[in-house]
Amino acid sequence: MRSQQRALDIAYLIPDEYWSSTVTGVVEIFHAMQRNVSAFQNTGFRGVAVTFLRGSRKLVHGFSGFSIDTLYFQHPSVKDKFFDAVIVPSVWNLSVDNLKESSRALSWLKDQHQRGSLVVGLVTGVFYLAEAGLLHEREATIHWASVNIFRQRYPTVKLTPNLQMVEADRVITAATTPATFDVAILIIQRFMGDRTAEYVSHYFTIRGKDAPLPTFLESSSHDSLVDACRDKMRMNLTENWSLETLARQFSVTPRTLSRRFAKATGLSPILYLTKQRLNMARNLLRSTSLQVQEVAEQSGFCSTTVFCRNFKKEFSQTPGQYRKSLSVVA
Repeated sequence: MRSQQRALDIAYLIPDEYWSSTVTGVVEIFHAMQRNVSAFQNTGFRGVAVTFLRGSRKLVHGFSGFSIDTLYFQHPSVKDKFFDAVIVPSVWNLSVDNLKESSRALSWLKDQHQRGSLVVGLVTGVFYLAEAGLLHEREATIHWASVNIFRQRYPTVKLTPNLQMVEADRVITAATTPATFDVAILIIQRFMGDRTAEYVSHYFTIRGKDAPLPTFLESSSHDSLVDACRDKMRMNLTENWSLETLARQFSVTPRTLSRRFAKATGLSPILYLTKQRLNMARNLLRSTSLQVQEVAEQSGFCSTTVFCRNFKKEFSQTPGQYRKSLSVVA
């Protein structure tokens, strides 16, 4: 039986290139509760203690440059420790390699859950919970931009992306950064009761009604692999994609990806990517004063020559002619 009047122990398992806003806001609430411990307690807990962990020996950094001191999860001081809750924050530019490199830490995460810990995934941090097997046949939510990629990789998860937060069997998933505050309130309510949760909610934050979730501009192709591949390219237009690297992202052969993509869209993946880059370039030419070379770079083209040749082929105008035609219309 746990002793009374101890701090609520919460761990953050932080991957590299983490999204700091899914850590700092809530952690400051937890820290303020610890600094004013007499105001935030019940018969079982006094305040909140937070530990920052990482899944490998390599130091981790926020993608925006924000850094947090972390302990390796196998460090002697925490290796065998049980945490009341473990939170995985959101990550920028998550890849299959990121997930595979975290396999040992994800086994530890699963063990924490089996021992009774409440486990939380925030935005793209939900991928780590799924990779650990914690979401199999469970309900979950995730950020709208990751829905197709997530469904393709984890088809057994009962995904409800229209919800901001979902709890199932001591596993909590949150779809957006604002929802991380709802997660914090829920954790406090679970361990410290309704009155403490209500006090924290009123004292630290006021949250308005949820805004409608955005939707993709393209309708579904009715092939989860193709939808996921399109999303991956659209969200990373400047990456140096090839058919082989795309196929590797989804653990299929280049031939399979090419065949299914062409069947669903009538295009090859690379031709689709080129068209998306050209649409981006046209928007930049219309809405900015960037030089043609800069437009080419920001749209993901390897050279200005390649960009101009493709642009003229697609729109029957050079980039310069297109921009001039806009001034004539205006």
